[in-house]
Amino acid sequence: MTFFSGDKRVGASAGKRRGANLQESAVTILTSGCHFSGKLYCKGSSRIGGRIEGEIISEGLLIIEEGATIHANVKAEETILHVRFNGRLEASVKVEFAETASFEGELQTPSLLVNEGAQFNGRVVMSPALSGVEELHKKKLNHKDIVVPDISMSK
Repeated sequence: MTFFSGDKRVGASAGKRRGANLQESAVTILTSGCHFSGKLYCKGSSRIGGRIEGEIISEGLLIIEEGATIHANVKAEETILHVRFNGRLEASVKVEFAETASFEGELQTPSLLVNEGAQFNGRVVMSPALSGVEELHKKKLNHKDIVVPDISMSK
C-alpha cells in the first residue's frame, strides 16, 4: 500500500506486511489538528499526527509521525515512532524508532530497531512474541485445559 509513502520516512517494515485482508487494510488517520483524550482503539494500519492522551490499542501497524504529541499507554502489533513519546509501549511484533524519535518510559517488544539519532531513556523488556499457548496461559486458563499436539520430527 503506497498510502503511507511520501516525504516522511515511515520505516523499513511499513511495506513488508504480508497477507493483509480487507479488514487489515483499514486505515485510521488522526492528523496534526486532532486532539483525543481517552481510549483509542484502531484495527488495521493507523497513522497519528495529532495529540493523544490516555490509551491507544492498535491491532496492526501504528505509525506515530513527527508533530504528534503522545502521553499514553500504547498496545500495538507493530509501532514506528518518529516523535517524542512519554509512556508505556507494548508491541507484540516489533518497534522501530526513527532517527527523530525520543522515547521516555517502558517498552516491551520481541523485536526492536533503533535508527541512528533516536534517543531512548527508560526500561526495555525484550520478550518473545506470544504463541497461542502462551496467550491462553496469560488469560489464566488451567494448563490441563490446553492440548498441545506432538509435532516432533524424530525418526
